[in-house]
Amino acid sequence: MTYYFGFEPTEKLEDMIIEAEHIIDSGKDIDYYPLRNNIAQQIGRELLDNMLVNLISVIPDAERQEKMRSIVVKIEGATETMLNILLGKDKNKEVIPNFEYMKNETVFKDNSGNTRVGFKMDDASAKTILEGFDAVTPESVNKEKLVKALFAMNHAVVDHFITRFSETLPLGLIKRKSVPVAKAGINKALEMAINKLLPQLPIESLNRLVGFYRPFIIEK
Repeated sequence: MTYYFGFEPTEKLEDMIIEAEHIIDSGKDIDYYPLRNNIAQQIGRELLDNMLVNLISVIPDAERQEKMRSIVVKIEGATETMLNILLGKDKNKEVIPNFEYMKNETVFKDNSGNTRVGFKMDDASAKTILEGFDAVTPESVNKEKLVKALFAMNHAVVDHFITRFSETLPLGLIKRKSVPVAKAGINKALEMAINKLLPQLPIESLNRLVGFYRPFIIEK
């Protein structure tokens, strides 16, 4: 039994990935880095849309929604800034490992044959996430388990899309050292969002929250 995290890409992102694969596989004599940079930025935007922006709808109070939006804006800004720093005008031979990582470890088909952007999860993270989700029922909620589940999911996502992706980039020493700093900042902001959000939500909204996130975890 294997578990994956994955969201369904927009038609725009899926077309970008297919086009990039075609160009590289056919050996076209053009620069690859603009394709890589655009795809990475688009994945970042859609990941945040799926994980955070759309989540705001489960918050029942308008004032709390606005507070959550302000946190999301900060995370979006930090992510975009980090990607702009990391993604440069690299040579084609330096870009190919990035595409291989995207193709082989970041895109997969779910059980219905639909394309997902995501990754295979380690067993420990998957167990923590599922136990946390299962701890939320219409009658009761174990918030401690739910918080651990959301932290585990966010950390796995950040590790895959930032830490492991950056390892495929031809970075200098200064840029390489900036990755864990950026990762820590994004994780802190995500944890702040969770810690601010969960205590304020009634059981009904917490069930909606879990219902929102559960489809991202795929068992294959």
